[in-house]
Amino acid sequence: MARGLVELHRLIREGQDDSPKGEAVRDALDAPLHALNRIEKERAEWLTIDLYSVSDPPAPIPLKEMTPQAQQQLIEAYEALHNQEWDRALELLRKWQERIAPALLSYMRGTIWGGAGYPEVAAYFYEHAKKTDPTNADYHALYLDALAESDPVTAEKLSKQVLADYEQHSPLVVAFAAHIHFHHVGVLSDNEVATMCRELIPILESNLKRLDNDKDAASRSEGYVMTVQTLGICYDLQGHSRAAIDCFSRGLLTNPNHVPLLVSRGILRYGRSPGAISDLEQAERLGLPQVLPYFFLAHHYLITNRFEQCRVMCEKGLSMTGSSDATKSQLEEWRAISQGELGFPQDTVRTAFEAAVRWDSSNESAARNREAYEASLRTPHSRPNSLWEKKSEAAIRQFGILERRYQSLQPTTVS
Repeated sequence: MARGLVELHRLIREGQDDSPKGEAVRDALDAPLHALNRIEKERAEWLTIDLYSVSDPPAPIPLKEMTPQAQQQLIEAYEALHNQEWDRALELLRKWQERIAPALLSYMRGTIWGGAGYPEVAAYFYEHAKKTDPTNADYHALYLDALAESDPVTAEKLSKQVLADYEQHSPLVVAFAAHIHFHHVGVLSDNEVATMCRELIPILESNLKRLDNDKDAASRSEGYVMTVQTLGICYDLQGHSRAAIDCFSRGLLTNPNHVPLLVSRGILRYGRSPGAISDLEQAERLGLPQVLPYFFLAHHYLITNRFEQCRVMCEKGLSMTGSSDATKSQLEEWRAISQGELGFPQDTVRTAFEAAVRWDSSNESAARNREAYEASLRTPHSRPNSLWEKKSEAAIRQFGILERRYQSLQPTTVS
């Protein structure tokens, strides 16, 4: 229903609401409208009113004075947004909208709808905020961000336009555009990835210099971290590991708890610096819905004979989505080894080994470790620890780098 209303109001704004396409959108809204409950219908009615205020705005009138009462209610709207009380936040905005600047009003509506899980609606209001106040880089960046989730094709198109004339845009907008372009170009060949990185690196290096000279600390922080993150990944994809590590470190000076930067630096330093484990353990504590910190920590605990911790990391990693079959296979193998060392039932250990081979039939070490486990069972009181085949830190680092590159090139949202 929300998507249909947004599409309809785009057509209204373009003067095409009476076209065959407009009629088709209206017809398509009938079924979802009848499926709504009372509260949802009321919400849809209010959304329609809010959209009309943007798509078919009334004649401009002077804003009313922002009274102390209105200011307090606006603060309460921010608090309701923070507490995810979406309906209350929107209700407060409607009550005092005549005292709120149009750009700020659309920004807040976009933020509320985006937080509630409606990126299409958020993009519509952010776009209005951007057009109403084109000097505000935050509105432009948030518009691109919402589009990246709701309309990736348009987001990629607009991002390429920004990058083609990047010096004319704020560093924050350039940072968002580069991130979106990097993650939303689709499946690329190695040569295409290399070309993309060569094109992005000088833009991002220039953006970093501009951000270093930016005295606006708030926008600098977000744009800075996003720039160094994308730039560091591009360096890594070009084979410049040292430059990538330096890039990630610069970002962590600005935001020490930025989990993707901690993971990226931890991977590149794994087996080379003790700091890698600190990075990965901090990332694991902070939480990240990706497999890589758990994957590397599982290997670290395995080779240091901390089998219970290894088992826990394997199971956490296996609960994550988006990883390759080869990564799942490796985690199942390490889980089986840990379970064997911890005295788990034989069938449980066998099940994990079988899953490792099933996920990746080319995982020869899983097959050999399964054989070592079965051999140990035939010898009373023996332990297979000395027989396990364990990959080196260098081999796992290279494996993990390839996995991170695989994940880096998957579509993702900015925030």
